[in-house]
Amino acid sequence: MTDDEIQQATDLLKKLEPGFLPYPVFEQVARLVALPILELVPYRMANGQLEILLLERPANDRFWPNALHTPGTVIRASDLNAQTHGLEAAFTRLVRDELGDVRLGAPQFVASLLHESKRGTEQAQVYCAELLEEPKVGKLFAVSELPENLIAQQHDFIQRVAGRLRPA
Repeated sequence: MTDDEIQQATDLLKKLEPGFLPYPVFEQVARLVALPILELVPYRMANGQLEILLLERPANDRFWPNALHTPGTVIRASDLNAQTHGLEAAFTRLVRDELGDVRLGAPQFVASLLHESKRGTEQAQVYCAELLEEPKVGKLFAVSELPENLIAQQHDFIQRVAGRLRPA
């Protein structure tokens, strides 16, 4: 890349507001940096088994079409504002947009993981939260019977949550 091309790219990026990025820009940022992501593993105990709520990606998803995953979101610069502190805005957005405002217990921190995905490097902050009502979206799976079309990185998130929730 020439100095002029770098300046052109810089000038264009300066026009973007912090927060949600146009998808083609997001894809390139994801390729270049470690994306901060928030992963939430909703769970419940049913008939003595730990069940995890999984959602299906759209058929036209560029990286994981029709694959199952735990709810998650990219942490945005706009998540930190006068009304929220820490990850509150990201949690609120995730529960509203991905889970249909289902009632959950308080999120509990589980792990911080740096990993590779098809999209690029991600710095995942993994939390779990108990489902306090029947989910409005997705499907519950016993941890012992996770589906084959689960996104690969999600196995680690789920096993860490399962390890945390197993009785001593």
